[in-house]
Amino acid sequence: MKRLMIHSMFAAATLVALAGSASAQSLKAEIPFAFRAGAVLMQPGNYDVSARQGASSMMFVLHNRDTGQSVMLFRNGTRDASKARIAAGRPTLAFRCVGTNCSLSELWIGERESSVFTTPKGASGDPVRAAEIRLTAAKAD
Repeated sequence: MKRLMIHSMFAAATLVALAGSASAQSLKAEIPFAFRAGAVLMQPGNYDVSARQGASSMMFVLHNRDTGQSVMLFRNGTRDASKARIAAGRPTLAFRCVGTNCSLSELWIGERESSVFTTPKGASGDPVRAAEIRLTAAKAD
């Protein structure tokens, strides 16, 4: 009985992993400035962006092709994509910049909703601006 339980657990874990990797999308972007993705400081460069839908959550991997640095992010929430974004039809990375420090705040991959990430708050009086980088489809190697 114990052996059956262990095999069932491994089978369930395998199904969850396969379901998560079955729904994957790869994009690329050139990001010309340093930014924070979660708690990690990422350098400017050419990035591969992978979105993977798991059984219960969406996961993203940002990989800097120039430095080899990668970060894995889980979205903090979602919001409806703007009408302008949907009309343009181009996946987008959005950044919230306070002073000279930018943080990834939103990622839209062409669905009804955008994925939202937590960004640090700046000191009062610091200028806040938004920056957007368009994503393009990555070609298979």
